[in-house]
Amino acid sequence: MACGFSNTCRAVIVFIWAALTLLIVHVASATNISIHVAASEIERQALLNSGWWKDRIPHNTSDHCNWVGITCDYEGSITHIDLDDSKIKGELGRLNFSCFPNLQYLNLGNSNLSGSIPPQIGSLSNLKYLNLRWNNLTGE
Repeated sequence: MACGFSNTCRAVIVFIWAALTLLIVHVASATNISIHVAASEIERQALLNSGWWKDRIPHNTSDHCNWVGITCDYEGSITHIDLDDSKIKGELGRLNFSCFPNLQYLNLGNSNLSGSIPPQIGSLSNLKYLNLRWNNLTGE
């Protein structure tokens, strides 16, 4: 089949190009969603591993973005942790701060936390607000 540039050949080429473009966009979107879901799960697991949400702060949903004191962005990544005056008790270092790359607001004032201030807090490059007042923290 000799294919000059007839209208049929042009239509076939345009169709194939459009189909490939849609396929690439779909695969890229699915990959991006998978990455965000995995990152969101890492943050959720870090919250659970801290022990701060166990029995003290009610959470009757597996979606950590709906937990008391947690705010997420549209992709499900935690941007705010606000547990001011929550009396959660425990060591500040139990929360793995390096798991929260999008954290902008951290309010743990008057939460009865102890221990030293973990160096990972310094790696929170998006952090704009930090409140650790009225806790039993040690160090400088």
